[in-house]
Amino acid sequence: MHQEEARPAPIVLKPIATVRNDIKAMGTRHWKEIVSEIVFNPGYEGAIDGLEDFSHIIVLFWMHRAPAWDNSMSKTHPQMRRDLPLVGILATRSPVRPNPIGVAVVKLLKRSGNILKVAGLDAIDGTPVVDIKAYFPIDEAAQARVPDWVHKLRHLDTS
Repeated sequence: MHQEEARPAPIVLKPIATVRNDIKAMGTRHWKEIVSEIVFNPGYEGAIDGLEDFSHIIVLFWMHRAPAWDNSMSKTHPQMRRDLPLVGILATRSPVRPNPIGVAVVKLLKRSGNILKVAGLDAIDGTPVVDIKAYFPIDEAAQARVPDWVHKLRHLDTS
């Protein structure tokens, strides 16, 4: 069988951990102040060895309580603010997306066995975590460009 004839492997995501915090509903918050625990499923202790040596990690999670996607949701005003432009949903950080995958760079406060204590994770209690990556300084995008409305958002919301 030629390579171009091979069928692609199915996409399968298995949660490796669960977020634990006091946030029970989605909404805009000062997420940098929120402390969460990422509790790993049994068998992942070895996989997280060495993470405690990093100040920050990248968390990929499944926004399990986000509304189901349909094509009518392809545009939005960021954070539902009418003073900001109508843009494509993929140009925002909205949880309403074709695949509700969240990503956050968070401060790693502590590791205790199979639990990572972090600050700044914008995920609610019970959120499944699908991957963790160590944050390397090379991950920072030098001279990143963003539209003016992003600065407007950040000026009012310091999360």
